[in-house]
Amino acid sequence: MRPSEIARARRGAFTLVELLVVMAISVILLGLIFGPMVESFNLTNRARVQVLAQDVSRQIMEQLQREIADGVFVFDNASLPITFWVPDPTGRPLAMPVPYAMLDLVPPARVNDQNPNLGSGVPLDPTTGLPVESARGPLALPVAPGRAIVRIWTGLRDNATVPDDSGAGLSGRPARLYANFYDNRRNTTFDQHNPFLLYRALFTPYTVHGQVDTRLMNIGRFGSLQAAMRDPNFFYDNDEAIRPNDASIATNAVPGWKDLNKDGKVNYSENWQAIGRSLVPSDRADMVSVERDRDGRPLYGNDPVSGLVEMRIAPQARFQPTYVGNDAGAPASTADTANEAPAVRPTSYVEAYGHWTTPFRLYVYRSSLNDPLLRYFYWTGAGPVRYVEYDTATGSITNGGGQGENTYFYPLEPTNLPNAMPAGRFLMFTVDPRRGIVNFAFPHTITQRGAARPIVLDPQKANDEYDYVKGLPGYGLSSYRYVSLLPQNASTNPNGVSLGLNPNGATPLARIPNSTIVPGSEVVTGPDMRPGPRYGQPVAYRRAPRGTDPRTLGANEYTINYADVPNANLNPSDPDPRAAAMMTAVQRAGTIIFDSQEDASGAPHHLPVAQGPDGAPVRISVTYQIQDNLAGDVVKTDYLTRQLMTFGLSVRLYDFNSGQPQQVTLTQKIRVRNLQR
Repeated sequence: MRPSEIARARRGAFTLVELLVVMAISVILLGLIFGPMVESFNLTNRARVQVLAQDVSRQIMEQLQREIADGVFVFDNASLPITFWVPDPTGRPLAMPVPYAMLDLVPPARVNDQNPNLGSGVPLDPTTGLPVESARGPLALPVAPGRAIVRIWTGLRDNATVPDDSGAGLSGRPARLYANFYDNRRNTTFDQHNPFLLYRALFTPYTVHGQVDTRLMNIGRFGSLQAAMRDPNFFYDNDEAIRPNDASIATNAVPGWKDLNKDGKVNYSENWQAIGRSLVPSDRADMVSVERDRDGRPLYGNDPVSGLVEMRIAPQARFQPTYVGNDAGAPASTADTANEAPAVRPTSYVEAYGHWTTPFRLYVYRSSLNDPLLRYFYWTGAGPVRYVEYDTATGSITNGGGQGENTYFYPLEPTNLPNAMPAGRFLMFTVDPRRGIVNFAFPHTITQRGAARPIVLDPQKANDEYDYVKGLPGYGLSSYRYVSLLPQNASTNPNGVSLGLNPNGATPLARIPNSTIVPGSEVVTGPDMRPGPRYGQPVAYRRAPRGTDPRTLGANEYTINYADVPNANLNPSDPDPRAAAMMTAVQRAGTIIFDSQEDASGAPHHLPVAQGPDGAPVRISVTYQIQDNLAGDVVKTDYLTRQLMTFGLSVRLYDFNSGQPQQVTLTQKIRVRNLQR
C-alpha cells in the first residue's frame, strides 16, 4: 500500500481517546435522560403507595365508623391492654401491655340471628355459624344485641406461637418477634420482617346451641367466658384448643385453620389467625410507630409504672373512650307541684353521656363555685369519698384532702352506719356509671339496724293521740289522728319526738343531717276504714293535699309532711296542742294525719284495730325514700365515656424500592347510637 493510502486509512479510524470521550459523553447523556425517568418512576410508585394508603385509611374509617356507631354494646377497654411482643434491648422476647389497641363491640341483631333452629337448606357462615343472609338482612327491630361480637385488634403478621419462656407467665409467645425491615435495613433482613397489622374478626362466643365456643375461648386456663374474653394474649395463646360441648361441631379447629407452628396441634392463636382478616395490606403495612436512633435501632425507656425497660412503641389504631371534663349534671327535677313541692332537692343528676370507664372523678360542691372557700365531696369510683375544703386564695386544702371523711352509699351494711354523723360532712349518694346518673334518693331502710323492713306503726296509737288531745280542756277541735315516722318516746305523749331515732331499730341511730322525705315516694297501707266486708283488712291509703283540714279527710286518706313545717293552726279559736305536746313549734317531717272527724253511730272514723287473714294485727305500714343533698349542691364529673368513642387511625404503607413510608392519619369521634343508658 502506498504511503498516501496508509495515511488516508489512519485518518478514517477513531482513536482510543476519542472512543473514551464518546463513551463518557454517552453515559452523561444517558444519565441526564434516564435519571429523571427512573426518579419519575420512583415518584410514581410512592404516589401510588400514597394513594393506596389514603384509600385503605378511608375504607377502614368508614367501615369501623359504621360498626362502632351501630354497636349495641361496646366493651370497656380502658383498663384492658393487649400484649405486644417485641424484642428487648438484648433481643429476648418482651411482652409489653399496650392500652387502647383492641376493641370489642356487639353489633345489632339481624334477621334470623337469634334463631338456632334453622332448616338444613339455609346456608350458614362457617365463621360465626349464623345464617349468611342475616349479614345482609335488615335489623331486628326494636334494635337488640346480636349473638356475634366484632373484635378489632393490632397483632403481628406472623403469630405462629411457641410456649412462653420469657418469664411473663403468659399462655404463649410468637416464634418471631416484631421487626420492621424497611425502618431498620442495617440490622434486619427481609426474612425477619414481621410487622404489626390491624385485624378484624366476627365471631360468636357461643355455638348456635348455646354452648361456649371453646375453640376460641380458653376456658380451661381462665375459668370463665368473661375472663377468657379479657385475655390480653389471646392472639399468641399456645394452648391446644378444646372442641365445644356441641354435637354439631366435630373438631377443635375453626374453618380455615392452618398449623402455622407445625406442632400438629390446634392452638388458640391459629384459630384466631384463621378467623381474623387484615384490614391493611400485609406486605407493606406496619400499624405501630417506633422511636429509633440514626441507625434504625429501636429506642427503649423505663416505664414509670412497671419500672421495666420497654420499647418506645405506639399503636397506629387507637380505640379510646372520649374524655369529658367538668360535665355539670342536669338535675332531674327542681319542682314537684303534683306533690305540693314547688321547690325540691333534685333526687338525681344526669350527665351528658353514660357508659363511663373506671376510674372517674365526681365532685359535689356544697358551696358556691365563686366562694373563696370551696367545700365539696370528691370520689373516684373506688375507695372512700372525701370531704374537702379548698382555699382558693392560697391554693391549699385546709381540711379533709389527705384523710377525708367517709361518705356512705347504698346498699349499706346496717352496722356500718355510724351513730354520729357530722353535719355538713356527710352525704349519701350512688353513681350509675352505665347510665351516667348520680342518685341521692335512698330507701328509708338504710337507717335501720337489723333486717330492712317497712316502718310499722300501731293504728291504736293514732286513735289514742286523738283521744288524748280531745280530753284536754279547750282542745276538742284540734285533736287529730296522726302518727309520726320519727320514733316514739315514752317520756312524752304516745307520738312524741326523739330526734332522728328510727322507730324500728333496736339500737337507736343518730338522725341523718339535712335529711328530708322525697316527695311522692311514700307508700302508706293500713286497715281499711270503710264499713263493709273488708273493714279492717289491709288496703293502700291515698294522699290528700297537705292543706286539707284533717276534720274533712275521708276514709283511707292521709296528709304527710315531707319536711319540718311551722304548725298550722287550723282552728283559730283553739291553739294547736301539738306545739306544746311535742315540745316544738313545728310539725316534724314524717307526720302523717288521718281522718280526724268525730265518730258517729254507724259511721266510725277511727282507725280499725283488727286482725288480718293470717291472724296477725293489721298495722300501718309505711315505706319511703330519704335524701340529704341540698338544693344548692352542684354536681360535676370528669370521665371517659364509651358512648362517644375516639378512633384514631394512621395507616403507614411502605414503598418496596425506596423503603420510604407513606402515612395517612385520620381521627374521628364516633357517637355509639344504640347504647342503652
